Amino acid sequence: MKELGEWDDDWKFNRKDKKTRDWIRIARYAIYGGFAIVAIVVLLVFIPRAGLTVEIFETGETLSTISVKINNNNLQEIHNITLVFDDDYGKKQVFNSIAPFSAIFVTPDKDNLNFKKITVTADNGKLQTIKYR
Repeated sequence: MKELGEWDDDWKFNRKDKKTRDWIRIARYAIYGGFAIVAIVVLLVFIPRAGLTVEIFETGETLSTISVKINNNNLQEIHNITLVFDDDYGKKQVFNSIAPFSAIFVTPDKDNLNFKKITVTADNGKLQTIKYR
């Protein structure tokens, strides 16, 4: 116990109007916010592209080429893929399977170079995509 008249050397003045910052808590919330932003971006980018999609690539230079890319953006492998140009079911192209998150490129036959519509069917008709040119 201190006697009367002694100085307290351990005493420090803390201002009440100035806030002290907890840098660990700020860093933790910044990391949580970063994870939330990444999750939102992943959902906005991958959900609209999920499923069976078709893309057409054309070059209109001196030698014109056409190729069709069939994407499988599912978590499962898809089987029995059928590709038909302009409802010409006599000349359909059949592929065995496409692995998850992969694609195949297809070039149409000479007779089908001026197609207007592509129909892709997979998994015995469960998935179907129609793309117009």
